[in-house]
Formats: sequence, structure tokens, C-alpha cells
Amino acid sequence: MIDTHSHLDFMNYDKDRDEVIARFFSKGGKAIVNIGVDGETIVSTLELARNFKNIFCAIGYHPHSANNKLSEMLKKRADALKEHAIQNKKVVAIGEVGLDYFHNKKNKEQQKELFIRQLKIAKKTDLPVVIHCRNAYEDLLEIISQDEYKNMKVVVHCYSGNTLQTEGFLSLKNLTFSFTGNITFPKKEDAEIFKVIKMIPLGRIMVETDCPFLAPVPVRGKRNEPLYVKYVIEKISKIKEVTMESLERITDDNACSFFNLSL
Repeated sequence: MIDTHSHLDFMNYDKDRDEVIARFFSKGGKAIVNIGVDGETIVSTLELARNFKNIFCAIGYHPHSANNKLSEMLKKRADALKEHAIQNKKVVAIGEVGLDYFHNKKNKEQQKELFIRQLKIAKKTDLPVVIHCRNAYEDLLEIISQDEYKNMKVVVHCYSGNTLQTEGFLSLKNLTFSFTGNITFPKKEDAEIFKVIKMIPLGRIMVETDCPFLAPVPVRGKRNEPLYVKYVIEKISKIKEVTMESLERITDDNACSFFNLSL
């Protein structure tokens, strides 16, 4: 198992972080990619990755942070973010970055500017990009379809697009789809997300927890943790009609290839 998107540096784990990490690796976990979302968590996720052999990290500024002040800061300090990425072998991606119109529709242009600045950093550092997108799939597709970015490796984390949106993303050959615990929530067998998962080739799927959020059934409502990625694997294996063991092996291989992990 590889959890490709976690936030283990968040305060939710301050009392038992080491135990949570040990539990994952003792139960067959191979690697975790921890994700930075702002200036503070970039520092804490770098520290976490330094302290644990098979924890890697992505660093970036989440769209929740988008404002003119941050965009100007990143413009001036882009070199610092690039140096982190270039010098630290544990940094395996830029992220999470992207667009979120669910929480804020009023600063769309600022979000786009912040996102594009970080895409340029990823291009210069030759790193893949971990994308957060909510209620903004059309604008996201428009941006990453541009000639400058369409050959970059990107993953849309916690993917929840519909079938029509998915058709558009499938046209981008270097785009990967990552799924988390919310795919275990629907009770109807014909849920849209199940149709979407059936559309996507196995070679373009990764799994994640986004912990501490989105704990899957049967632990829904509890604090999420990397070990629970097994429930995401189990659900996708049923939807794709493959064994859980096969799905785990495929998604592990996809993650190692995408993030260039040597385990």
C-alpha cells in the first residue's frame, strides 16, 4: 500500500503521530507522500519526510491561501521553493496546488495566478504536480491543456468529476486520477463516481487517504489515517472487478512511477 496524499503533520496527530505511522508500515504499508499546503506546513512536511525513511513529501500553496499578497510573495520567493525541491531528494512533487471555487468564488483570478506560478516552478524542477480541484474542473482542464503544461505529470487528488469532465481529463495522457475515502460513501450501485472509475484505465489510478479527512466506510466519521487506504483499494477493486491484491500492486506501481519513488 502507498498512501499518495496525507497530512500527518497536522495537529490531529500530535498525540500519536509515531504510532499512526508505525501502524501503517507494520500492516504492509510501503510509502506515504505527505502534502504541504502553506508556508507553515511546507516546513513541517519537510521535517516529517526527513525523519522517516519511506515518507516523502510534496510542497506548495493550496488555493485556500490565494491572495495578492501571497502571489507577490511567491513571485519574489519562487527560487526558495525551487531550491527546496531541487536540493531535497525527499521532495517528490509540487502540491497541493490548484483551484477551489466551492469555498471561494470571489478570487478566481488570484487562484489561477497562484496555481500557474506553481506550475511553472514544477516545470523548472521537473517534478509532478498534485492538484486540488473543487467545483473548478472546467477551468482546471483549460489551464493544464495549454501547450506549456500538457506534457507535465499531474494528478488530480480526491477526484470527483463527472463522466463528461472525466472524458476531457482522459485526453491528457500524463494526467493521473487519485481516489480517497469518499468513494466508499455512496450507497447506490449506479453512483456517478462508480461510472467514472470504470472509465479510467487501471494504469492511471492512484489511491490516497487525504487524512485526517474523509475516513472511508467502515471507519467513516473517525479521524482518518494512512492504514485506511486499504478500504479505498478494496472499493476500487470491486468496481474494476479485479482482486484487491492486483489493485494494490497496480496502484503501488503507478505511485512509484508517478513520484519516481525508489523503495
